[in-house]
Amino acid sequence: MADIRLKFGTSNNSPFYSELKKRVDNYFISNGYSRHANGHMIFKMIFIFLLLITSYTALLSNHLTESQMLLCAVLFGISQTLIAFNVAHDASHGALFTNTKLNRFFSYSFNLIGVSNYIWNIKHNLSHHTFTNIPGHDMDIEQTKIARFTVNSKPKWFHKYQYLYLPLFYPFLSIFIIFIKDFMMFQKQKYGNSEVNHPKSEYRILIVSKLFYVIYALIIPLIIIDLPWYKILLGFLIVHMVVGLFLAMILIPVHALDDSDFPEADANGTIHNSWVIHQIESTSNYGANSWLLTWLAGGLNTHIIHHIFPTICHIHYFELTKIIRQTSLEYGIKFRDKHVWQAVISHLRFLKKLGRPQTSDPPSGGTSDK
Repeated sequence: MADIRLKFGTSNNSPFYSELKKRVDNYFISNGYSRHANGHMIFKMIFIFLLLITSYTALLSNHLTESQMLLCAVLFGISQTLIAFNVAHDASHGALFTNTKLNRFFSYSFNLIGVSNYIWNIKHNLSHHTFTNIPGHDMDIEQTKIARFTVNSKPKWFHKYQYLYLPLFYPFLSIFIIFIKDFMMFQKQKYGNSEVNHPKSEYRILIVSKLFYVIYALIIPLIIIDLPWYKILLGFLIVHMVVGLFLAMILIPVHALDDSDFPEADANGTIHNSWVIHQIESTSNYGANSWLLTWLAGGLNTHIIHHIFPTICHIHYFELTKIIRQTSLEYGIKFRDKHVWQAVISHLRFLKKLGRPQTSDPPSGGTSDK
């Protein structure tokens, strides 16, 4: 099915989606808000970049105790995740500013934290957002053979233990992305329905960006910080474990739960649903009532509204989620909205279910368009 060009068989022009768009538009019009960054978002961006700079500068100062340096290292790691979720991600969707050049500039903050902006854009936008949770087309659900996230992948004997061992790998997710995954993605040309020929200039940007990150995040600390080299390497690992765990906690539960949909196309490549309803059925919110979690996660815990309106700045997601929740309730659309621990437990159940060789049906819990 990966070679078939997919299409959605039902129009988005349903009463539900029309009403949802009207209510979302009214939110911005009645409040006089822009769909892009507001003053709060600008302040947030300044705070995040200052956190990155000050924590890094403090690490290099040689005026701190080891425990204080460890705290700064953790803050340095947190600031990188905040940049990824709050700045680079929004910019890659054109959601930060109306100016496309500014969005492109800030999308390169991915490269600042060691991630390829180019790969993120094509993998995330062409594959994941368009064909969410569709086996063979959404690269985010088929990343490594040690994990079985779809019934299409052949089960191995060790998958029955994945609910036990995979969470132990999650803290290393950022290391995998920076030092392995980006290079793997350059070996692929098929992203969703699109064939991509990677420009040579992007290969050069990839190498330069990775070298830049390794130099400032590891080599310079090894040279400047007055500590044994092994302690600095341990600090570097701790930073990435913080980043990796944060990434996993935010990104994985929203699509890989025991009641998430993983629909397959028919022989003609048709998904028998509308794209909008497909997004709701294959995506989940968690902790959506927590303003703090929404602030830290760049609104990615309110993931459903993001998948339907990705070009809206996340600073509005907390309020917009109330709108889509109410609208879904009125139209009988199943809306997954879990507490944080419910999402964690549901994800572990999902891993256990997909680890069974006898699993023949994808987890489902969907509705049809209204």
